[in-house]
Amino acid sequence: MPSPVEVAVGTYVRACCERDPALRSELLEACLAVDVRMVTGSREICGRAALIQELTRFLADPQLLGIRVLSAVDARGSIFRYRALADMRDGTSAEAFDAGEIDATGRISLILTFAGPLAGAGNAG
Repeated sequence: MPSPVEVAVGTYVRACCERDPALRSELLEACLAVDVRMVTGSREICGRAALIQELTRFLADPQLLGIRVLSAVDARGSIFRYRALADMRDGTSAEAFDAGEIDATGRISLILTFAGPLAGAGNAG
């Protein structure tokens, strides 16, 4: 049986890949805390409504072909992490690494998003 963090992150990943705005909002309402925070290198998005609006804007970009999760979701206790790609129509892709935490209700309360590939990935010896 999946843990609460596995359920929340699985729902979030499905939502981020969902093109139908109504279904995406339903999935995000189920997995995000009302006061969720997404922190990136350049800004912070506070609140479920603001994050849903931002994802809706991002996924509406006509140049975006889709989102792919590159790694198995690593979810344990109350924390998670995974790598993903946004594939664009021009053949380019943008990589991101997300890590975060769920709250006591099993909803995602924090997402830390790092744009670009992890420096030195694959070079450890």
